[in-house]
Amino acid sequence: MNINISKKVFAPVYLKHHALENTDRYLILYGGAGSGKSVFASQKILFRLLKEKNQRFLVVRKVAATLKNSVYELLKDTISRWGLYPYFTVTKSPLEITCNLNGNKILFVGIDDPEKLKSIAGITSIWVEEATELTQEDFQQLDLRLRGKTKTYKQIIITFNPISEHHWLKKYFFDNTPEHTTIIKTTYLDNPFLDDSYKRTLENLKNKDENYYRIYALGEFGQLGKMVYPNYSIKDFDISLLDNFYYGNDFGFNDPMAWIEVAYDKKAETIYVCREFKKSGLTTSDLAQELKKRMSLRDILICDSAEPDRIEELRRAGFKNARPTKKGRNSINFGIDWIKSRKLIIHPSCVEFIKEIQTYQYMKDNKTNEYLDKPVDANNHLLDALRYALNMEMNKNHRRIGLSKHAFGL
Repeated sequence: MNINISKKVFAPVYLKHHALENTDRYLILYGGAGSGKSVFASQKILFRLLKEKNQRFLVVRKVAATLKNSVYELLKDTISRWGLYPYFTVTKSPLEITCNLNGNKILFVGIDDPEKLKSIAGITSIWVEEATELTQEDFQQLDLRLRGKTKTYKQIIITFNPISEHHWLKKYFFDNTPEHTTIIKTTYLDNPFLDDSYKRTLENLKNKDENYYRIYALGEFGQLGKMVYPNYSIKDFDISLLDNFYYGNDFGFNDPMAWIEVAYDKKAETIYVCREFKKSGLTTSDLAQELKKRMSLRDILICDSAEPDRIEELRRAGFKNARPTKKGRNSINFGIDWIKSRKLIIHPSCVEFIKEIQTYQYMKDNKTNEYLDKPVDANNHLLDALRYALNMEMNKNHRRIGLSKHAFGL
């Protein structure tokens, strides 16, 4: 069966650069937020899946748990928008998409699941989404897996926002570009399908912080300023060996809901960031359902005190210990200073938290060029949730009420 896909579904910038037909080993799609990088990557994969034979695409992120609600959903949405669901079988267990016309497959795997990654054979192309999450070693191991003879070209599509000019991606692909590499930079101005409200959000970053504006609006590599939390490290650790768990939540809807689980070792003055959840478009009822998968109804959940109605909704949904941050000790600067005076260790599975903390900087006075004692209020939802979670410790009068030790093993 010959299925025709109109070129109108693709953003013109990618057609201009012949990205759909590009056969280079590395196709780098980078730039600002809302530029359509990931959408085009999903489109190209499905296009090839329909047009070529004997294809096994591997879609990768650092953490397997992030795949389902990101690239997997995006590929499903693209199939739906193209009206092609009758031609595909989509399964959740295992996480796969199969083209019924020819048996071509899309497989999903996280770098944090090395045994599964090793077991997958016969890969013909790879899409690495949110590539800044990966280490250079992670990427090189993937690159080595894409080998052997195939009837069609082998390609690694790499998509990311350029968070830092010191990231290995810049050195590896931009400072000394390998052979057979195509690099396409795009911004929100290149996406004709983007709504005006989101465009205004990106443009307003210029009034908040120059670095955020560079990264997310202009699509340029970020320049590190004065970091709010220079005291963090990213290390693997066994969460099951910890105790003294705390939970925090920052409400949102258009902005994401952001929930965090941390453990605090008071003697060692060390904060462990253990688990995270971050998603936009959720009602409080939706959030309650997600939280039931991640914590006990008996656990204390500290939330933004500015949202009393939503806290009450959580209580009625069963979280009787949902509480607001305590007044007096809930200022942003107080919480930041308290956290900065301790060690902060982040589990590598908390990829969204890591992205936030890597770009969390103090504001600059445009006139004096001096740093202000005020962090940039952008992309900090999990960081706010971190302060809420530890609010009881900050106030020195916490009372633990039936805190569970990972009753659900999640």
